[in-house]
Amino acid sequence: MADDNHHISVSVSRDFATSPEKVFDAWLDPVMVQHWFAPGLGEMVRVEIDPRVGGAFHLDQQRGDELARHWGTYVEFERPRRLVFTWCVDGVDGEDLVTIDIAPLEAGCRLTITHRMDTGFAEYADLTRQGWGMMLEGMAQGLASQSQHGQLFAPDSIRFERLLPGPIERVWAYLTESDKRAQWLAAGSMEPRPGSAFALHFDHAGLSPHQSPIPERFRQFEGGCTTHHEVLRYEPPHRLMLSWGGGEEPPSEVTFELSEEGDRVRLTLTHRRLGDIDTLVDVAGGWHTHLAILAEVLVGRTPPPFWPLFERMEEEYRWRITSRPT
Repeated sequence: MADDNHHISVSVSRDFATSPEKVFDAWLDPVMVQHWFAPGLGEMVRVEIDPRVGGAFHLDQQRGDELARHWGTYVEFERPRRLVFTWCVDGVDGEDLVTIDIAPLEAGCRLTITHRMDTGFAEYADLTRQGWGMMLEGMAQGLASQSQHGQLFAPDSIRFERLLPGPIERVWAYLTESDKRAQWLAAGSMEPRPGSAFALHFDHAGLSPHQSPIPERFRQFEGGCTTHHEVLRYEPPHRLMLSWGGGEEPPSEVTFELSEEGDRVRLTLTHRRLGDIDTLVDVAGGWHTHLAILAEVLVGRTPPPFWPLFERMEEEYRWRITSRPT
């Protein structure tokens, strides 16, 4: 569509089954950007976002031997309705203007992207439309993965389910082998028999090359922490049960169950015998974050930094757990 003698506009719309706030925030969350920015074309090596009018963003993606750089500045910022920013691409003179409009629907919202470019690039209009459509598909998948909340099935128990790429033996290895488990949860060798004791060393900051400040309330864990456990059941490659925690309180129990579904594997993680609300919230946010990192590792993507996602999920679970009907 021609705007004037010098510019044309390309528009793409998509409906999302989630709130306008979450869709708006997906444009500004470095974790979500990993999902939607040119998915499948390369690895994000730089995601810097300053979410305010006049703030800048930089998105760098390694595509083979080529570094694709995109950047711009936020012009309008009206959460959750409208976001406008300039759009610049390395090697291309000038800047485009991208407008994001989000309209609420009865069950979610409709997002419309309008990309305004110089008429000199009119031949790229269809490719631009296809590119934004691909990115919105990645955004939809990222939002869906973040919505996989654990379910409380008893006052002291929570369960998570994830469909992961197989084969099942590979997923089992990421539960039981120290070097693989260290990529998404914690390092620590375990003997493959019930009754064996072992330790897990957590290094949350080391789970991603993308660093973020550790929250002040967790400053004591800045160098990592070590916890002690016992193998309760060891049935490869389908079931692993561990004791969790302990100390002054009786330990809780974590069970991992794997089942094959075609070329994918269903992981069911159940954490039982949890104590008070604060423990439930902390455990729920922690497992949700660790499982998100596991999913990224298994598909070969760079995982997001632990602490920002954990804090957001902890806040969500606190609301969900304290607001549920009694």
